[in-house]
Amino acid sequence: MKILVIMKRFGANKDMVGENFGRQIRLFENLAKKHEIDFFCPDYVKKESKAITRDGIRYIIMPVSLLSVFSFYGSLKKLIKKERYDVIIASTDSLIGIIGHKLSKKFGIPLVYDLQDNFESYDTYRIPFVKYFDRKVLKKADAVITVSDSLKKYISKIRSGPIYTIQNGTDLNLFKITDKTTARKKLKLPLKAKIIVFIGHVEKLKGGQILIDAFDIIREGYPDTYLLLSGKIGSDININKKNVIYRKFPKREEVVLGINAADVAVLPNPVNSFTKYCFPYKLLEYMACNVPIVATDVGDVSELLGKYEGSLCKPDDAFDLAKKLIAKLQFDGRVNYRKGLGKFDWRILSRKLDEILNDLK
Repeated sequence: MKILVIMKRFGANKDMVGENFGRQIRLFENLAKKHEIDFFCPDYVKKESKAITRDGIRYIIMPVSLLSVFSFYGSLKKLIKKERYDVIIASTDSLIGIIGHKLSKKFGIPLVYDLQDNFESYDTYRIPFVKYFDRKVLKKADAVITVSDSLKKYISKIRSGPIYTIQNGTDLNLFKITDKTTARKKLKLPLKAKIIVFIGHVEKLKGGQILIDAFDIIREGYPDTYLLLSGKIGSDININKKNVIYRKFPKREEVVLGINAADVAVLPNPVNSFTKYCFPYKLLEYMACNVPIVATDVGDVSELLGKYEGSLCKPDDAFDLAKKLIAKLQFDGRVNYRKGLGKFDWRILSRKLDEILNDLK
């Protein structure tokens, strides 16, 4: 099968192509030995034009701006006409979904719409008519894939056709248990103090302020506690506080060390149109390291952590988050989250994707 994946180059505050990161790359790299796969990646940020081949997949990067939309669309049409793809996968944004649908109809090629999030929470949804056309794609696509069961349930109110859930996965060979003291020494972190870790975008949309408020509460009773942060810091968040440590972890191996260095990992999502339907990468990474976790009780996170006592707290409640974090900080040990993670291995998820694609023939 010849597959075209249309995906933004930049997402999750990363150059997904350059850093070899992201849901789409992980899902399709395991299928590259069986299928011929091209990624067509609009670049809104660096606006570069180049092609990269890696692990049997060709990545075609093309600059896009408001003034070059028609040129971009024309190049995509030429590519599809030349390569004669068997299926188009549209992902990472509702605008790409709309473009993918239009090209699918023009060339008579099946379309799979991959919802890595609830795109209604993205800024592009505010553009006039995007909601109308996106709903049309949701109804008319040959198949829709959602990143979570909660998003599948939501989309089923709009769509009567087939909807499949393929959650995000993790690399269990990379994210694994390592010695806490060793990890702290490598990262030059306090060896004896209690440490809470959060990896990801620190912003209000994802509970960044709630986390900072909870940490202030914790330090009132436990002044020697530290908060380790790594990721983009939103302009609306102040992390210039005592015992808040910020580190860039450009290598995934450093992320593994950062998680293992902690006494507890936190996921402070509030309730909003994004968090209710997301499936956070970082949660599986935390779980793969068996570090005690406190996360807010929202979306599919609730299903993953519900059976582990003290792992869920009330959303939008800094006091309850602080209370649950303190309880975990007083627990000296690991929690065996890893046992049930096999189904989230990227290879297993890729097989599920392959079955969906084969059903389109």
